[in-house]
Amino acid sequence: MLAELICDPAPGPVVLLAERDDLSPQDATPEEAAWIMAGSVLELLEIGGPEAVREQLKNLPPRSARTSSAPCRPRATRPRKPLRSSGPWSPSQSCTRRPGRMPSRARGVHVQGSRTGGNTIRLGLNERATPRSARSRVTAMAGDAFEETLAGFRRWAGTTERKLSGDPEDDAAELYTVFSLMPDYLGIDAPSRLTAGSLNELLLDVYPRKVTVLDRKDIASTIPALRDLTSYLADTGAVTEGTARAMDRELDEIEPDFADAVMDPSNWGPATAMMHAMHRDGVDISDSAAVDLWIAQQNAGVFAAPAADPLAWDGVDLKEDFGIPDVVAPVRLPDDEALTALAVAAPLLADLRGLARDVRETPVRAASVDPLLLGLAVETELVERGGDTLVPGEDVEWLDDLAEGTAALDAWDYAFAQVLDTTLEAADEAEPQAGEDLDLAGHGIALVVELFLGARAGVPVTQLSESLKSAAIAEVPQDAAEHQWEEWAGAHGDPADLLLGQLAKLSAVTVTDGVARLEPLALHAIAAKLRACDVRVPDLPPPGEMTADDVVLLSMFGTEEDFTADFASWVAERTPEDAARELLSFAAGEGAAVRTAAVQVVSRLGDAAEPALREALDRPDLRCYAKMALIEQLAGRDPEQPVPAELKRTTEDLAWFIADNFAPLTRTIDRNATFPFDMTQLSDAGWDVSTEALFDAMARLDHPDAEAVLTMLGRHCDNKKTAKAARKAAFKAASHRASRRS
Repeated sequence: MLAELICDPAPGPVVLLAERDDLSPQDATPEEAAWIMAGSVLELLEIGGPEAVREQLKNLPPRSARTSSAPCRPRATRPRKPLRSSGPWSPSQSCTRRPGRMPSRARGVHVQGSRTGGNTIRLGLNERATPRSARSRVTAMAGDAFEETLAGFRRWAGTTERKLSGDPEDDAAELYTVFSLMPDYLGIDAPSRLTAGSLNELLLDVYPRKVTVLDRKDIASTIPALRDLTSYLADTGAVTEGTARAMDRELDEIEPDFADAVMDPSNWGPATAMMHAMHRDGVDISDSAAVDLWIAQQNAGVFAAPAADPLAWDGVDLKEDFGIPDVVAPVRLPDDEALTALAVAAPLLADLRGLARDVRETPVRAASVDPLLLGLAVETELVERGGDTLVPGEDVEWLDDLAEGTAALDAWDYAFAQVLDTTLEAADEAEPQAGEDLDLAGHGIALVVELFLGARAGVPVTQLSESLKSAAIAEVPQDAAEHQWEEWAGAHGDPADLLLGQLAKLSAVTVTDGVARLEPLALHAIAAKLRACDVRVPDLPPPGEMTADDVVLLSMFGTEEDFTADFASWVAERTPEDAARELLSFAAGEGAAVRTAAVQVVSRLGDAAEPALREALDRPDLRCYAKMALIEQLAGRDPEQPVPAELKRTTEDLAWFIADNFAPLTRTIDRNATFPFDMTQLSDAGWDVSTEALFDAMARLDHPDAEAVLTMLGRHCDNKKTAKAARKAAFKAASHRASRRS
């Protein structure tokens, strides 16, 4: 899109953004300006593209002769700063931004994690890890008031006795992002000009449109940062206490909807949508060459082609199509060096290399090659058919050298996808009339997903065969289904056996005593694919290196067999008492589900865990869970023994437990949804407490989510009386929070 505009010696410097506030773009030398490919493309989409820029260039003075040596693209290490304008461009409308938690917004994103996997992270267009000198500058649009506020906030956060809602460094970084939006989109020249009504526009309209976020977890500190800002503004007299309270109330109302608004594609601006498109297509934003290629392909219409086949490995969405949850069992994998060695040694890759070598040396008759191997070689373009003879294909040299870098793993990943997609198709081509109505597309993918979910225990081959058969004959008339299945199996063999055979040759699976299990290479590939589909697949270290986090995660999502073995090894590295304390210490900082799971793991330690559980009674965040575990222990020793006074359940215990368990719902519930909150169920469980007493206890808790839970109940509970009581308690909770902060 921008090739001619960038390289044209006349307008080229105009699409350079000056780093100095006193320079107009046409006056900037290459040393004084930084070219930003991604940023300019994205913003130019919003202002009409190169033609719109050309129109504006007509009235600009000729550029200075000292800029005549400007290159088309400076070194990749130069920081990029995007245009901030959504209207006609002018020098005064350029504005830098800094992000919340990104290693780099200017040069793109380095995704932490494995070579091909890793969960998605937040992406913006500026840079957080800027030099100290850059951090001390004021942006062209932000002005001194914003810089002074940020500097003052940092000093205040380090000395205030208030309990902050967020981490001071996260707060400061997040405030820079929102400060950069305020001049252009709220029309204010200082944070002190904020009003309660402006936050709704900022966070639910401007932020989703202008800030690209790929993972909702990465905006967890935005609202806390603004809460701390209101406290700072009130403490320093920049706003009145009444204004601060009004802004706090508005943040309370915004918080349940904020993440949904940011992640809703209908709210994205063109720039944000384009960044998501690059991320979705697997573009490494930190790689300028990859960005250039994507843009060139976009311009050439490559991406106007039909989307990838949803029944093929490259096109399938495993999470959506197979109902995969947001988090699955952790996987333990060797390092990339070991995976590379496994890939190089895979027999199927060796067979493909051998066939590619043979067709270059001598004519090879197609009939002499195993049909499945031949189908794979043709599909990967190692060979082509020349009548009855095979000849070298366009990619005949593809597997010649797998010793460098990630070449072996990349080749293995590609071969894995092709085996899943084409094995049954290749077999079917040998005798297409057999079982002609069977649906055999996509079953390779389904098979390996079933194996992945089976974890280390594996899946019986007979079960895999039955699963595949049920799917293949689902659309075949009942009276013909069995016959067609037997006809196809008689001609080619059992489809599951064919797939497992090819996958075994690829070192992707093993079959022992009739049970199939995935091997590390396949686990690596499937985990990477799941992560690309927004599924969290935690990496599991060796037992000796596991943390309490790993132990609890394995207990929640792994099989009992896997957990029992690894837990025993983990406990052996420490005393049972220390293991219990380590698990409870971790649980204290987590949510209800993790706390419950952690206490259940602690309970497996038996009497050795009792000292740690009794210590946990002194912690409000663990007390209700520790009481339940200790009561169970006592009951196991003597069912007739009465519950000691210190273990009897209180209304505060119940309030904490409910706040813990309802907290996740506050961040996901639809704004128009309703749900019941039935106190009779609590009465049936032995709790003699009224709704008002329960909510009043919750309002007094120092629980981080108590106020949000009460607010949610006040809005969404289908019982008007209960909802009213919750709203009243939410007001008390807000007052309680304000008193703590002061």
